[in-house]
Amino acid sequence: MVRSIDVQQVLSQSSAVERVQQVQQQQADIQQRHFEAQLAKEKKELKEKVKDLEESERLMLREEEERDKREKNRENRAKMEKEGADDADGDVSADKPRERVDITV
Repeated sequence: MVRSIDVQQVLSQSSAVERVQQVQQQQADIQQRHFEAQLAKEKKELKEKVKDLEESERLMLREEEERDKREKNRENRAKMEKEGADDADGDVSADKPRERVDITV
């Protein structure tokens, strides 16, 4: 039969065993929450990285458009200067509109 001392020992150790099991369960829950938080953080960082890449691509496109615009402006100025030099030589092109100033004395 079971001795009374053995029963008392088992009962006194049961509370310690209960605490150990509770701590083990809490540890598993804490690890799961930590892992979940880490995944959320990585997901957020990846989204920000994608946004940064999209923004940098937009900036690159904008810079390229501005560069093209400046180049066209330079070409137009060079063309205008060339046409101005041609007009100074006495060549008047027929497709250019003439400006007139009406002076009354």
